[in-house]
Amino acid sequence: MGRISETGKWRRRALILYVLAALSFSAYTVAAGNESDLVAAAAGGDLSRVKTLLAGKVNVNTRGHDGVTALIAASQNGYEEIVRLLLDAKADVNTKTNNGTTALMRAAQKGHVVIARELLARGADVNARRADGVTVLMQAAQEGQVEIVNALLAAGAGVDARLDNGATALMLASQIGHKDVAQALHRWGADVNAKAGNGATALMLASKYRHQDLVKFLKEAGAK
Repeated sequence: MGRISETGKWRRRALILYVLAALSFSAYTVAAGNESDLVAAAAGGDLSRVKTLLAGKVNVNTRGHDGVTALIAASQNGYEEIVRLLLDAKADVNTKTNNGTTALMRAAQKGHVVIARELLARGADVNARRADGVTVLMQAAQEGQVEIVNALLAAGAGVDARLDNGATALMLASQIGHKDVAQALHRWGADVNAKAGNGATALMLASKYRHQDLVKFLKEAGAK
């Protein structure tokens, strides 16, 4: 056979480099797609797909729309087995979305007690705040999730933590009329006479929105 010309050699090298680059890009595209798939699978409760993706070494902490991770999505939608699977795969329990929301906040908001307890057991920050200052406890109190409120307080949540305007979890619960939550907060030492920046108290808010049973309880608890 004849010798390959210098031009031919360069063409051959260029072709090899092109093929290698194409393969690398293809692998990157598949990986990126898999990471996106993980968040979607977790959000939709597709346990089998989540297992497959994790077995393929996908990044368990990849972020989807608005910074949502697979763990945050699964926690919000109540998929207990997926939450455990992700945590076992070393998902960051305290990762936040773009607005500062954590998996624990989403679970607390939706009333997923088992998931909230699991997240707490795995090191979730019980006093995490969103970008607007709302704490996990405030979120649970406002939504009337009394069992989660108790779990958070038992785990060390600050019962009298305040927003920038001075509002506390008790005030938020009283405004909505969640008597059982107010009772729980009181048992854990909430200040029934705390005042917001505008002077409002839990009693004032309960009175304003005509939550008479709650007004009665707050007065019996020493609110003035």
